[in-house]
Amino acid sequence: MAGGDPHAVAAADLPRLRLPYVDGLITIDRVRRTPGSPVCPVPPGDPSAGHQVTRVEFVAADPGQAARTAVALVETADLTAVAVHARYAPVVSTALAVCFAGRLHDARTARGLASRVVVADHRPELAGAAAGAAVGAAASGSLVRLPHIVAVHHWPEGERGPQGGPKGSAGVTDRVVWEIMSAAQYRAWLGGLLGPAGDALERHLGGLLALAGLVRARWAQVPRHDEVLQALRGGPLTIGAVYRHPGLLLAVAAALGDREA
Repeated sequence: MAGGDPHAVAAADLPRLRLPYVDGLITIDRVRRTPGSPVCPVPPGDPSAGHQVTRVEFVAADPGQAARTAVALVETADLTAVAVHARYAPVVSTALAVCFAGRLHDARTARGLASRVVVADHRPELAGAAAGAAVGAAASGSLVRLPHIVAVHHWPEGERGPQGGPKGSAGVTDRVVWEIMSAAQYRAWLGGLLGPAGDALERHLGGLLALAGLVRARWAQVPRHDEVLQALRGGPLTIGAVYRHPGLLLAVAAALGDREA
């Protein structure tokens, strides 16, 4: 999408995937085609030399170990990203996770941050972890799951789905893509922020999706309207914004969730 925002994706940009009905990992690797490249080599003088290509491959994995394997694999194999795939996940959700992983990698590279990304096309079950665990709870060796809100333009599967917000008048729906981080990666991503307490982020995720749509549509009915717009500085609602202003944005999300109930 225009502006390079990784949290806004056009459905037409989603990759076409053909996957077996098996739990596993999708590896994403960007390589430059050169005569001496170990993958995707080209003959000397070929006009495609120097062009970057993306290799996407699937490998079966034990779902109980898939998240930890993915976090290790993305580093040791020097991959761009890895997506953890559940066999029951709709293929369009998997395609969104793969697309978002590449864009998140690019955004973090541009900011000089660690850019090896692991995502999931479903809410990953991590032993002892919660979405956006408190800094102290992210013990060494543990994994943390983090939900990203992604606006998808012209989403192809109806008006709403699992953890998908209502489709707006412009044909945009808000979806969740989960990121999986090591404790060290999570602390680096926080950059000193404390973030939400406990499981507050997951408890109010439905309200956050509703708020994302209202903010994008610039509806005046947003609770604490002026405070929300000032906190977001005219931009979209992202999980990063929630971590910067957890009290305000989670309170508004809770109010929206209560309204919907």
